[in-house]
Amino acid sequence: MSLPTGKDVQAVDPVLTNMLVAYYQSQDRFVADRAFPGVPVDKDSGTYYTFDKKYFMTDEMEERAYGAQYARAGFGVSSTTYTTIQYALSKPIADEEEANSQLPMTLEQAAIRFLGLKALIKKEREWASDFMKTSVWDTDDNNSTTDWDDYSGSDPVGDVRTAKRTISQSTGYTPNVMVMGEIVEDALVNHPDLIDRIKYTQMATSGSVRGAMAALFGLEEILVGMAIYNSANEGQSASMGAIIDDDALVMYRNNSPSIFEPSAGYTFHWAPGGGLGGIMPLVREAANDSDLIRLKMQWDQKAVCTDVGYFFADVV
Repeated sequence: MSLPTGKDVQAVDPVLTNMLVAYYQSQDRFVADRAFPGVPVDKDSGTYYTFDKKYFMTDEMEERAYGAQYARAGFGVSSTTYTTIQYALSKPIADEEEANSQLPMTLEQAAIRFLGLKALIKKEREWASDFMKTSVWDTDDNNSTTDWDDYSGSDPVGDVRTAKRTISQSTGYTPNVMVMGEIVEDALVNHPDLIDRIKYTQMATSGSVRGAMAALFGLEEILVGMAIYNSANEGQSASMGAIIDDDALVMYRNNSPSIFEPSAGYTFHWAPGGGLGGIMPLVREAANDSDLIRLKMQWDQKAVCTDVGYFFADVV
């Protein structure tokens, strides 16, 4: 298959100006930015500190006689580094292609949407590869008997409650978010243990059902990763697959990153390198008679507190 040329956007028959087909995935199908809130940083790499949990959970308070010395206690601090990485991509638009185009939008507009989607896919794939797996979080459920699509033998409500209790009794924080793939949500909404509890949800849209499931699990939010990715090489037939598949992650997310608050993870982003959402300038390439749309972004997705995450592997 050859690359598209200027003739590929030039039509013979009349062209509709109010319709254009494009497989552009909605941003709400992606979960990475919602799972790990963004933290702007002043430098592309640096250090952040963590008060060691164990010192805050002990009991050294003692009875004190009037005028006596106070008992003393102390705490320890550890440090961890972050390193943002710049990701970049460009799309050239030759003057002749723009002049010949009869698309109901400019090629510049199409390129902006094209590159924006590439940025979302990159961030989602990196997040899923790094954090939706075993040996990242302090607790993994990799038991083959935990299959939420086994409607006679599984107990998803009990499993999630166990995950919440495990984290709560280890950290003092109660998980508030669960991330899962679309196939996991499909199994849960058909599970008998959940059907009776959510079947009376008014106007059972996907949002209201997720809200009802979140309430049933005692969570603030359920994030369902629905983004897909073509893993085939250029020139081959498309091979589509879910970026987040049959796994689930229960975690505590601090919605407003701040001092003295843990969170499963953050996305550190550096504005001069493009930041979290990226910057997309148009550059003129006079030698090639082309405009070049460039996108760059710079971030580091980091598991900050692995003890507030509980991972279910291959749960369907």
